[in-house]
Amino acid sequence: MRIVFPGTLLLFTLSAFAQTPAKSSDTQRQLIDIEKKIASANNECDYEYFRQIEAKEFIFTDSGGHVTTREEDLAGEKDCKKTDYKHDFDDVKLLRYPQFAVLNARHVISGQRNGKDFHVSTRLTDVFIWRDGRWQLIAGHSSRIPAQQ
Repeated sequence: MRIVFPGTLLLFTLSAFAQTPAKSSDTQRQLIDIEKKIASANNECDYEYFRQIEAKEFIFTDSGGHVTTREEDLAGEKDCKKTDYKHDFDDVKLLRYPQFAVLNARHVISGQRNGKDFHVSTRLTDVFIWRDGRWQLIAGHSSRIPAQQ
């Protein structure tokens, strides 16, 4: 038989909430800031940021269904080429749980590639865990939004 003392249960409950991040509107702002930093890190080939933000168990699924692990993502550092693409995020939706958050947004990327202007819209879904006093990215998915005819 397991005996739980009321004071112990209260202390455990309070410690769990003490490490929970702020309310949903603050969380959404924090996660969009992270998405902007990820976009900037992609432009700048800043793999130190990826090492910081991606959890060890991170997986990413692209629109073709290919799954990439954190190790595979970080291995791309050697082939990275800097860009100056513009990144915009809108149509944001957030599902917030005590230690998790699911962010869904439209991500519009524009710039020049091979001397030609381009404009690509994607829909991303990123899953974050609140761990060690900060948000860490544990899973992501991105799909291209077809151009309107």
